[in-house]
Parts: sequence; structure tokens; C-alpha cells
Amino acid sequence: MHGIVSLLDDEHYALVEGVWARLEKEFGVRGMYAMTRFPHFSYQIAEDYDMDGVGKFLQEMAQSMSPFRIRTAGLGVFTIGNPVLYIPVVRSPELSALHEKLWNEIAKTASAPINYYRPEMWVPHITLAHGDINRDQLGEIMRALGDSDFHWEATISNLSLIYDTGTNQGLRCRFNFGDKERTAC
Repeated sequence: MHGIVSLLDDEHYALVEGVWARLEKEFGVRGMYAMTRFPHFSYQIAEDYDMDGVGKFLQEMAQSMSPFRIRTAGLGVFTIGNPVLYIPVVRSPELSALHEKLWNEIAKTASAPINYYRPEMWVPHITLAHGDINRDQLGEIMRALGDSDFHWEATISNLSLIYDTGTNQGLRCRFNFGDKERTAC
């Protein structure tokens, strides 16, 4: 699976990494390290993309954009299968418009995009634990993190593509907003 994402700013990137480290130390939860090592929120996840097409589109879009602010709001849990613990990103009209534009264009280059990221279903979020968190741990983890402030304002300044080969994950490309330099994806 591959993802079209925005990486978090340095401050919030470090905060998420700190939560990941705490979850590993206190609860043995390492699922995010297996999935992706890049604190982010996703616009679209798909089995594969036409990399040239998606890279060109992301670069052109990022060149015309300016950094913007997002807000987060506490903690959330997706409850299908094993729980997914996350920080909700408040869905503003501007963020929804950006997501819809990205989805509509990138879906043309995507193979098997995940329906949970469709504009009418999208819940923007920053994943804290996924894959190896179980229901028995969930209450204890929520209590442990309950004293932390997850009401943040973060600056978003990029569109990025994260890849997953099944054995390796990485950052395929990052396009910073307003950057006119041409780079390949």
C-alpha cells in the first residue's frame, strides 16, 4: 500500500514520535514502526499509483499552495478489528476541499484506493497505534495518555508520497508548498 499524505511540522512530528516511543516502552505497542515511521495524516491510500502521474500532479499542486494550519482534538479509536488509536484532525471546509481535489485527481492514477479515504467517508487523523494494540490494552492506554494534551495547532507545508513494498516502507517524495524547483518522484 502507498499513501498520499502531509507530514507533520517538526514540533508535532517529534510529539508523535514521543507518543510512539511511550506506547512501545509502557505497552509493547510497535505497530506504527512496522507501518510507517513518518508522523502524518493521509488523504488517500491505494495499492499502487502511476508514480510519474501522481508525482507530477502533487508537485504542481504543492507549487501553488501556501502552508496552512490544522487543529487536532483529543484522542479517538476506530473499533473495527483490532483497535486503531489516533489523534483526530478537525475537518475544516478548506481541508475538505483540498482532500476532495486530491482524491478526485489522484484516484485516476490509483489502483485499488481504500474507500475509507473517499471524500464522503474521510476522517483525517494521525495514527498513534495500529496493528498490535488489543482491546484489553485499550482502556489502560487511554488512561495513560489521558493526561496529555492532544489539542494542537500544526502547520502543514507539504504533500508527500509514502510507499510500502511489503517489506520496506519509505518516503518516495515530498513536495513543499510554494517550492518551484522541479524534482522527480
